[in-house]
Amino acid sequence: MSADLIAHLQDVAADFGALSARRMFGGYGIYHDGVMIGLISDEVLYLKVDDQSRERFRAADSGPFLYTRRGETVPTSYWSVPEAAMESPQEMRPWLVLAYEAALRKANAAASKVGARKAGPVKAKSAKAKSASANSASVAAGKSGVAKANLAKSKSENAKPEKAKPGQARLEKPRLKKAGSATTKPTKPDAKRR
Repeated sequence: MSADLIAHLQDVAADFGALSARRMFGGYGIYHDGVMIGLISDEVLYLKVDDQSRERFRAADSGPFLYTRRGETVPTSYWSVPEAAMESPQEMRPWLVLAYEAALRKANAAASKVGARKAGPVKAKSAKAKSASANSASVAAGKSGVAKANLAKSKSENAKPEKAKPGQARLEKPRLKKAGSATTKPTKPDAKRR
C-alpha cells in the first residue's frame, strides 16, 4: 500500500520537484535533493518541522510522529500533513517547501556544530550542478577512474598520518609489535595439527 502512497505523493509534488523514497525502520524516508524531508509510517506522511515552521503545522491541526522508547512516548520533528495537501500539487507545495527549508536549516546547524564551516552551508543543488555531478560520477566509474582511485589509495597508505583538526577524530592503523620483543610470547605449535 505504501507504494501507492509514494506514487501519489510524487504526483502531488510535481510543482515542487522530484522526490525519492528509501525504506527505513518499517516505513520510508522521503528525500528531495538528497535531503530527508519526510517519512511515511503506517500510511501517513510526516514532513520535517523546526521551530520556524512548527506553528504552521500546528495551526493546520497536524501532529507529530510519535514512537515509544523504553516505555516512554517520544515526539519527533516530523509532523503529519494536512489532508487537503494530499489532494493537489498547489496545496502540497507550500508544505514541502517548509519541510525542505527546515531540513536544510537542521543540516546547516549540525554542520556548524561539528566545525565544518569550511565546507559551507548545505545548499539546494541546481539542475546544472546535478547533471555535472552525475556526469563526473559516470566518468569516475570507468577503468581509468578505478586506476586513479587505486593509485591514490596506495599513496595514502604510505603517507604520514595528518594531525587531527579540532572537532575531528584521528584514525590510525594499529601498530604491530615486533616478534621476539619483550612483550610478545612465542606461540606453541598445536599438537593436533601435526
